[in-house]
Amino acid sequence: MKFLLKVMLLLSFVGAAIAQSHQATGVVKHIDAAKGVVLIKHDPIKSLGWSGMTMDFSVRDKKLLQGLKPEQKVIFEFVEEKSRYVITSIK
Repeated sequence: MKFLLKVMLLLSFVGAAIAQSHQATGVVKHIDAAKGVVLIKHDPIKSLGWSGMTMDFSVRDKKLLQGLKPEQKVIFEFVEEKSRYVITSIK
C-alpha cells in the first residue's frame, strides 16, 4: 500500500512537470521585480485561443526579469501553474 501511495505521489509531480508550454510575442509594459511579475501586451496566442491583450505574468525565476525594459519587444514561453501563468523563458 505504501508503495502505491509513493507511485501516485511521484506521478502527480511528473504531471506538473510536463505542463503544456505556450509561446508568445509581446511588448513589456511594466516590471515589478520585487514581486516577480511582468505586465506584457501580448499578441494572440493560438495554442490557448486567446486574442491579444495586456496581462500580468509571474516568472519562475526573478533573474528572468534582469535586463528587461518597458516597451521592449519580447518572445516568451509560459505554463499554467496553480491557476496563474508563469513565464519560464523570455528573450
